[in-house]
Amino acid sequence: MSTAALNSSGPAWASWLGVVAVIFGVLQTAAHSNEWMTQKVIAPGTAAVQGIPPKCPEDELVEEGVSRAECELMVAKVRIMIASRPDWFRGFQMVLASLGALVAFGSIFIGAALVQYRSWAAHAAVITFAGLLAIDAVGFAAAINTGPLLRATYLWDTLLWFFIHLVMTAGAVAGCRSESMDNHRKSVHS
Repeated sequence: MSTAALNSSGPAWASWLGVVAVIFGVLQTAAHSNEWMTQKVIAPGTAAVQGIPPKCPEDELVEEGVSRAECELMVAKVRIMIASRPDWFRGFQMVLASLGALVAFGSIFIGAALVQYRSWAAHAAVITFAGLLAIDAVGFAAAINTGPLLRATYLWDTLLWFFIHLVMTAGAVAGCRSESMDNHRKSVHS
């Protein structure tokens, strides 16, 4: 492949990393948005916290395809969330989820710019993916400081996203390094 063809379409690493960034950006945006919604909805003073027995009308159970036991377990899950989280956790998670959703949404556009190979996109990818990595690390630290039931809910997902973002950051850094080495070689040979 000629150098001109490579420069017009961009390096293969950028295209692949861009596709991965778009896919994971969509998933991460949805995950952070769901987390924000969960924290917003599961608030102190709800029926589950007050010990009000769950209302599971038979017609709604049939309509949703849910058994009475599943309905009661859903209420128990809400109680676990509220009983296990410290007072600071809800507000903290809402801010972290908002920030995470914004950065993840931005990573979709960075990924598209990598696929279309914009020269600025590689450096922007390093910053964006490192930002997502930092959000994951902060989320992990927050989850560690909650109750055991909440840790069980959050730690696995947080670690999974941490390692996904670590690999994406490493790929972007390697791509930037490869790009700068190629530019250095071209300047030496010209």
